[in-house]
Amino acid sequence: MKKHEELPIVEGYEPQKKTISMLVANLLAIGMFVVIGAVLGIAFYSIHGSRELDSWNGMLLWFVLLMVLGIAVHELIHGITWLILTHNSFRHLSFGFLPGGVYCHIDVPMPKRQYVIGALMPLLLLGIVPTILAFCIGSFLWLLLGIVFIVSAAGDIMIVWAIRKDPSDALVYDHPSEAGCYVYRKTAQS
Repeated sequence: MKKHEELPIVEGYEPQKKTISMLVANLLAIGMFVVIGAVLGIAFYSIHGSRELDSWNGMLLWFVLLMVLGIAVHELIHGITWLILTHNSFRHLSFGFLPGGVYCHIDVPMPKRQYVIGALMPLLLLGIVPTILAFCIGSFLWLLLGIVFIVSAAGDIMIVWAIRKDPSDALVYDHPSEAGCYVYRKTAQS
């Protein structure tokens, strides 16, 4: 569980809690896996045939190892992206487990755009890029990893969707103990 942390006070801004249910995120991930897996699997098979599927037997261990490593890398990508965009140090990050998932937390508010980029970067680097690579080189292993990491970004996608209508000048603070964030909107006096 994440450590208890005081919500930062940002003068001229009022925070609003935006969290998602890990149960709903995991159910969405299952649905995404079925749909995305079917669409990409059919497309891959129509382009590359069963040649690559036949050689899958020796790849199961690699798949499991890369998937486990990828879970940690997914959270590191969030953290490193946020640190680069906010010019903060590693001491502002914490990592751990929540019921239903793992997390990376940064303890500084940041502009909404920076938060969204950091939230979606693992989807791009671990999900979309390997999927494109899989189609280019005909690798079923990379396709499966790409699908798994697209699906593992379901919670991140839900959080970004939850804040999509918030103003672009809002600040976002990663929630310290739940999946989600606080959105800081400018108050009328500011």
